[in-house]
Amino acid sequence: MKYSKFILIICAGVVLSLGASEAKKAIEKRIAPVGSVCVQGQDCGTAVTEAVVSTSGSRGGEEVYTNACATCHNIGLAGAPKFADASSWGARPDKGIEALTASVKNGLNGMPAMGMCMDCSDDELSSAVQHMLDSI
Repeated sequence: MKYSKFILIICAGVVLSLGASEAKKAIEKRIAPVGSVCVQGQDCGTAVTEAVVSTSGSRGGEEVYTNACATCHNIGLAGAPKFADASSWGARPDKGIEALTASVKNGLNGMPAMGMCMDCSDDELSSAVQHMLDSI
């Protein structure tokens, strides 16, 4: 009987220490760094390749619309005129392509500058506007 209590106490201690060890590992995992910074010119221990964005010419209006404009203009988010819905556009088309493109470039009301296409050229923005106008 003496030994069984002693063994029980030892087993309980082992179980508690294993639980504490697992809890400690879980905490260490949660607070571990998620990344590191490598400054150009310093030896970082691993090869780093530069990401190069290249476009093989300008994108068409439909492509720009699909990638940058559709999220808001498909559903009329934040007052955006809906794609292919003439009633939601009102008198906007009367402003002309230049004025509408300027609104896209500078932002207007809920639409951010560049209409969420930060790497679009003026011609690409104009093409996207024309694509939307052609739909109404």
